[in-house]
Amino acid sequence: MSEELMAAAPSGGGAPRNRMAGLIHSEGSEATRQMREQAKRRREAEAKLQHHLMETRNKSAGAQDPAL
Repeated sequence: MSEELMAAAPSGGGAPRNRMAGLIHSEGSEATRQMREQAKRRREAEAKLQHHLMETRNKSAGAQDPAL
């Protein structure tokens, strides 16, 4: 390897970071929280729909069509 390539590659965790300790981006955190809540509501709605469909299938299977 050439010296240029070796010098350019940072080793391990020695690369400097441009982060300030304790800095929280509330708009990012808020957006993440909202996305999680929306995903939870969608999962709950999907489960409710599946339950309703199963009940409907069970009712229609129990009450056979009189034309048959």
